[in-house]
Amino acid sequence: MKITQTPVRRTPMLPSRQVEGEGVLRMILLALALAMPLASMAYLKIQQTRLSYEMSDIRDRIKQEEELNRKLLLERSRFQRNEEIQAFAVQTGMQPRRQSHLIHRSFTADDQRLAKLRPVSSAEN
Repeated sequence: MKITQTPVRRTPMLPSRQVEGEGVLRMILLALALAMPLASMAYLKIQQTRLSYEMSDIRDRIKQEEELNRKLLLERSRFQRNEEIQAFAVQTGMQPRRQSHLIHRSFTADDQRLAKLRPVSSAEN
């Protein structure tokens, strides 16, 4: 008895396709390796620009707050000086003139501040 073998067909592997795939993969990796530092630099530059804008806004706000603080301190010192002048005038018995800077003590501090902001002339009475 003779055993016959059927021939097995082997399909040849396509090594050229595999090499081409590796080449494309290597090119993609090379492109990514070159693009990553450039993308990182662009991102950092954008962040630096955004940060500089934010810092300039913060500097402007700080200047405005300092100016407001200076104005408030100046107003407070003027108010204290006016209070001292009025106290001295009352102690020495001075009589206020009709349009003087002395304001009777019956008015509150808010009333006095309002009167300083919007003085009333004697012609209106």
